Amino acid sequence: MDETPAYATIREGMALREQGRRSEAKALMEALFAEVEGGNDAYLKVFLAHSLADVQDNPEDELAWDLRALAFFDELTDQRALERGNPGGRNALLPSLHLNLAVGYRRLGDEVSARRHYERGQAHLGALSGDKYGDSIRTAFATEFA
Repeated sequence: MDETPAYATIREGMALREQGRRSEAKALMEALFAEVEGGNDAYLKVFLAHSLADVQDNPEDELAWDLRALAFFDELTDQRALERGNPGGRNALLPSLHLNLAVGYRRLGDEVSARRHYERGQAHLGALSGDKYGDSIRTAFATEFA
């Protein structure tokens, strides 16, 4: 799996977020977005937009980035997702993408859209592998809308 500088920057941003340094993470990843948006690596676009959603200060902006990640998903091929280490291919990304959208819509009081995205994500849980990441997404589905 190729670890380009852009992927390293996103991982650095995620580490900053986990350290509670959200504004630094946001600035780092937003600076990268202009470069990535026009490129041809759809996985990188999805990964960056999905990660940027997690460092937003308000639910509207978080939802906008999650919607952008889902829009970039349409450009993603199964082959590219497999190359990036997703054993379930591109569909293995859908549970997380839709769960984030479900949570975002719920925060904004739109239960209909929240339920719709929850169900769409749930329909793809079988694409997740049996690893720690897959387990964490399945657990989130079991608890977030219980």
